[in-house]
Amino acid sequence: MANGGTVFLDEVGDMPLSMQVKLLRVIQEKEILRVGGTKSIPVDVRFIAATHRDLESDVKEGHFRQDLYYRLNVITIKLPALAERKSDIPLLAHFFLAKKSREMQKQVQDIEREAMDLLIKYSWPGNIRELENIIERAVALENGKSIQVADLPDDIMNLSIEAYRFSSTKIPTLIEQEKQYIQWILEKCNGNKTQAAKMMDIDRVSLWRKLKRFGF
Repeated sequence: MANGGTVFLDEVGDMPLSMQVKLLRVIQEKEILRVGGTKSIPVDVRFIAATHRDLESDVKEGHFRQDLYYRLNVITIKLPALAERKSDIPLLAHFFLAKKSREMQKQVQDIEREAMDLLIKYSWPGNIRELENIIERAVALENGKSIQVADLPDDIMNLSIEAYRFSSTKIPTLIEQEKQYIQWILEKCNGNKTQAAKMMDIDRVSLWRKLKRFGF
């Protein structure tokens, strides 16, 4: 079916050595042998391969065939990690937001500024795929029209807590810290107590008691 077209090999660096031998033969001989077949079939295919691995190191360590590496490494395009191009995050996040909202038939149309700030601060070890998964999760959780901080995973929400911890030069008492922290969380959640309790990792009853104690 790909004859005369292009085959995209995603994560080619994870391909086992046994499959690498077969791929090398297809590239070199420009022919394939169907499963159970006895006659080779000529093919005219262009290959594009992608990987997150350092193939040069894998070649030296014997995890990737050197001959296949040089066959594939005709033109190399290196894409920097998402953490190295923070300015792309808002554009990509809104692209995935529109895509996932359409797929789930939901009306989530925007990302609140505080949530976007956290997305930009995050280190993104999983790159663009992790961003897509997190936006998909947020769209699934959100019942309103905007993704909020409370819709994000704990690893990202915790960044806002760290920012709070180092935001003040004056050292308040423990009671003052707790009151200021609760007030800050409520502001981030636009007064939504359910989301605030979720972000603080406590139940609504515990939050209600704290609000009553501090006179909110």
